Amino acid sequence: MKDRKDFFDRHAANWDDRHQYEKKMPQLLEVVKSFELQEGHWILDVGTGTGILLPFIKEAIGPKGNLVAMDFSFKMLEQARLHQIPNENVLINASVEAIPFHSDRFDRVTCFSAFPHFPNKARALHEMVRVLKKGGKLFIAHLHSVEEINQFHQRVGGPVSHDFLPSPDQIQGLMINSGLGKISIMNRPGRFFAQGSKPR
Repeated sequence: MKDRKDFFDRHAANWDDRHQYEKKMPQLLEVVKSFELQEGHWILDVGTGTGILLPFIKEAIGPKGNLVAMDFSFKMLEQARLHQIPNENVLINASVEAIPFHSDRFDRVTCFSAFPHFPNKARALHEMVRVLKKGGKLFIAHLHSVEEINQFHQRVGGPVSHDFLPSPDQIQGLMINSGLGKISIMNRPGRFFAQGSKPR
């Protein structure tokens, strides 16, 4: 974990430029629209990284909503501060395998471009589902397919060389085991999207 955390701390300052997010704003907005956000929702953005989605999420949930962004890399969270209006969101340095919130708290848990980097994916999913309210929804999203993501991480090498996104069938199994229902998964070039609901 330390090697992986050092990797993200080291690359935090140029992360957005490296991934050309400035050119991908329309795609990022489409991702957020897929989260089915409503005004007043409580949102936990897991593995927020540089917080590239935070302004879009905050706009969708409005002033009555509550947005918490979490990441295990402190340097990434420092960059995330640049993507928010001061004091508008809560930024937390924590691991997804031990989310520091009570159960049944959030209407939505979102996870953009982070799931491959969770060492214990089953534990991470159980934690994300735990903090969801009954009837709440979990979303996992990427701007690339499973195959594209895994090939990219292999090319990058180092601590993330084996940070793979599981196949759609494997992710569906993990989501079922975590207690989610109404699961749907899309995997195509340029997009991966999985969602599930916590039973009422």
